[in-house]
Amino acid sequence: MRKNRSTIAIIGSFTIDNIENRKVIGGSAYYCLMALKHFYDDQIMLIAPAQRVHIDLLKDMGIKLITVSNEVPVFELVYIDEINRKVKLLKKGAVIKVDSEVLSMLRNSLAIISPVYKEVSLETIYDIRSVATTLALDIQGFVREANNYGEIIIRWNNELVQALRIVDIVHADLSEVPMYRSALSAVKFLSKYSKGIVIVSMGAHGLIASFNQEIMYIPALPGIQGDATGTGDILLSIAAYEFYKGEDWKRAIAKGAAAAGLRVSRGRIPWFNYYEIEVLSDNLISKSKVLR
Repeated sequence: MRKNRSTIAIIGSFTIDNIENRKVIGGSAYYCLMALKHFYDDQIMLIAPAQRVHIDLLKDMGIKLITVSNEVPVFELVYIDEINRKVKLLKKGAVIKVDSEVLSMLRNSLAIISPVYKEVSLETIYDIRSVATTLALDIQGFVREANNYGEIIIRWNNELVQALRIVDIVHADLSEVPMYRSALSAVKFLSKYSKGIVIVSMGAHGLIASFNQEIMYIPALPGIQGDATGTGDILLSIAAYEFYKGEDWKRAIAKGAAAAGLRVSRGRIPWFNYYEIEVLSDNLISKSKVLR
């Protein structure tokens, strides 16, 4: 049974993605928002840089948008296949800062911090941590570094390690922890710093997650093919929401995995409904494995 309406805060960026000469709305703000808005009825607050095209998108959706700037990141995405892509940064976006008034709105909230490229500082994470009940973090925007040609490479830094220590849920794609070839090793590494839930996803190969010294493998939905853009954001946002609402951590992650899988197979919003996620997450749990 669901609890009363709560405040869900998304802190990240919309992007303009150039894909095969098409300009597409993307970014963590878009994917987290669309996953949660079409799945739950809680109050959603979005803290992000936004342009007119993004503001128009949110019109009549009942979203509280706190616009920090109109400078959004611009990326070029070149898909090698349905899973792998090359990402090039064409333009950096604005840094996201939260003042005391905004922080007061985040009290007792679920805050999902999902930067795309260095727009959220460690100081901002600490500020949000001081008021949010549950704090979820996607590491993507912390480990991305653009080389002289704008090509994105992965580089870890000490600020991310400090952030891991204070969040309740952290998500990383295996490619974002390049020091390790296996998701199990990556989970063990991240768990040295994080005392919360750690999720390392492997696309069509599923994910490995840990919490309270227990490690689980949860498979991906079988036979799913299509565009995987945004699936990490959807996995994290649904899993974090369910955990925030009191769901068992393994079922919360399985629901996120089911939602991400359905997004791959469906191009149009809404990507999934509540009944589908309930049924499919039960199926994923039945096929999961305890690794420790």
